[in-house]
Amino acid sequence: MDLAAGAAGAVVGLLKHGKAKLVRADAKPESGASSALSSVLAALPIPGLGRDDKDTELTFMFNPTTYKLSQGVEVQRSPSKWVPGGKIEYLHTGPLKLSMELLFDDFASAKGDVTPKINKLFDWQRPSGEPGDRKAPPFVKFEWGNKQFENFTGIITSVDAAYTVFRKDGTPIQAKVTIAIEGTKAIKPGKNPTSHAVDMRRVHTVIEGETIQSVAYAELGEPGFWRAIADANGIDDPLRVKPGQALLIPSAADAARNA
Repeated sequence: MDLAAGAAGAVVGLLKHGKAKLVRADAKPESGASSALSSVLAALPIPGLGRDDKDTELTFMFNPTTYKLSQGVEVQRSPSKWVPGGKIEYLHTGPLKLSMELLFDDFASAKGDVTPKINKLFDWQRPSGEPGDRKAPPFVKFEWGNKQFENFTGIITSVDAAYTVFRKDGTPIQAKVTIAIEGTKAIKPGKNPTSHAVDMRRVHTVIEGETIQSVAYAELGEPGFWRAIADANGIDDPLRVKPGQALLIPSAADAARNA
């Protein structure tokens, strides 16, 4: 198995052609030669190859030529005589959004068909549980050897497929697909790089326009954790948090337990 894995890794190194793909976040990594072989197949620059991906993966036939990242901030303005446009109160930072256009082309295959891959994208927009479970669609990760996406996980919010070339029987063999992924940030306990303690605490200095709820979102990723911050600092009235005030921020694990 080690020999096969080493040979497969050597082939990947020679090709130096990383294929972009989407991977479900709940997928379990493979090990051994089979994992290395999958890496080889994902790296080969051959249109149509890999269309029979695992259920938890979707390898792009062609890498995207462009992708777009966007993020917004929501604020609330209150009238003020002295501040043009009104006093700004920060509410929250929106999710990171990723969008890109993909080309699916299976013209060269004997019985080309791009629908299996595209249908998988549509399937990944549906809830992952049984009917009535009200579970969210599966989280996916965009992988393309880019550390910018190392921790990016999200839900596919839109899929727009335009089929452009067909076989005589009407089977699509070429399509342009635009997808959008809205990022999510899971709450995970942080670790102190020196002591590796998961219950590390830190101090946040309140600035103008911040509320205890916005501090909870900025520091812990969840505005509902403001109660844990209030308890840690002995605050009875969360509306009386002032600029310049130093707040002790509990760990995410503590905040989740006290929410």
